[in-house]
Amino acid sequence: MIRYVCCLLLALLTAPLVLAQSAPSGAVCVVKHQDKVLLVQDRVSSRYSLTGGYIDQGEAPAQAALRELFEETGLRGRIVAPLGRWRSAELFACQSLSPIRAQSGTGAVSLLQAPNRDGEVLSALLIAPTTLPHALRRFPPQLDWIVPRLASIPDSEVTWVVDFRSGANALHDRELTLIRQVQSLIGPKALWLQLANLAGSTPFLLLLIPFLLPLLGWPRVWQLLFAMLWLALLTQLAKEAVAWPRPFNFMPDLAPHAVSGFGMPSGHTATAMLGWGLLLGWAWPKRRGAALTLALLLGSATGLARVWLGVHFISDVVAGLLLGLILLTLRSRLLPLASHYLAWLMLAGLAGMGAAILQSPTLAAIAIASLALLLGSQSRVNRTRRHPWLVGFIALSGCLLLGLLSTGLPLLISSSLLILSGQGILYGLWGLWLSHGIWWLLSLTDDHNRGMAPPQGTS
Repeated sequence: MIRYVCCLLLALLTAPLVLAQSAPSGAVCVVKHQDKVLLVQDRVSSRYSLTGGYIDQGEAPAQAALRELFEETGLRGRIVAPLGRWRSAELFACQSLSPIRAQSGTGAVSLLQAPNRDGEVLSALLIAPTTLPHALRRFPPQLDWIVPRLASIPDSEVTWVVDFRSGANALHDRELTLIRQVQSLIGPKALWLQLANLAGSTPFLLLLIPFLLPLLGWPRVWQLLFAMLWLALLTQLAKEAVAWPRPFNFMPDLAPHAVSGFGMPSGHTATAMLGWGLLLGWAWPKRRGAALTLALLLGSATGLARVWLGVHFISDVVAGLLLGLILLTLRSRLLPLASHYLAWLMLAGLAGMGAAILQSPTLAAIAIASLALLLGSQSRVNRTRRHPWLVGFIALSGCLLLGLLSTGLPLLISSSLLILSGQGILYGLWGLWLSHGIWWLLSLTDDHNRGMAPPQGTS
């Protein structure tokens, strides 16, 4: 026993030395201008770090550092000198081969040429590391480690501009002016637009599912999930195909908070149009015209909110509204497919292939959720509306727990790969929870109640 304890202590003591001598798994480029360092905002955690990432198989650390610099910012660079090892990453002093385009005053860096604009990075910034709040640092000790070494890194040239509007096409250039006018007309605070934006939010609609279960029953909710997942798939594929930037990519001050992904079409607008169109149609089956009109108003309000927030062009909103309207018009053909195994399998398969080809976390989430819903639905449990509000309470409890875990992952873990993997698992658990877990728990309560019931003929 003592021998095993000694071996364990020896392994713990020597582990840091082994890790220090092992080959690096990551590479980082440090680019600076005067006292400012180039940082990128991670899509998963919304925090800032130096440009860098994992080293591909057969790739030298210096090559990986330059590749990551280009993928995340669109900048080509050169290695000036190695800076040393920080944990499992090799850091290099780098210099950009072309001037960095940055906005005067804010330090926002143009990402219009970045290949990964729809992937890992939300925004980029030239900022003094000491002025970046601790809560916004993805790897706080890494920035502290690099500050004393900044003097050895040569400056990269910077072109300071008012904005990046010169890179916009003719349509977007006109729309940028309209967006500015809309924001000036409405003002910075508009509660009704914030609520309208919430109406098209996928997390908000997912939160409504537990409340809809007692009101609509499982068959309707199943159809709603099927339609919304198909809409999410079509929207994401269209975004990837069109690959249009968002307004704040040209004028960073238009949006207080950057959002990920391409802009065309607007997913919020399409979601509000189809989701609320289906719900209102079920609520007013004999007043289809009024339901459609109200859905159009809600979708348009959501679209206006997205324009007001500076995260979508007007053309994005129009396209999203049309996509949602088309699917809503085809609901009589789309919804019956929800009862077919192959339709769900096609949904999961297309999303999975898209995720593999396009390296899209959104498509991967759609594939995982669809497959989990399909697998859970194959179990033989009673999904009728017994104890409807108990169904809602159980569903809400599970969904809130999964939502809290998903929100907390970026706060507990710094690795994007681990965060995305964890969130993927949670999407799968969400699908299984809705399609099987809720009803399995209810079946246990039914069995218990039957066991507690007195035999017939007794008083």
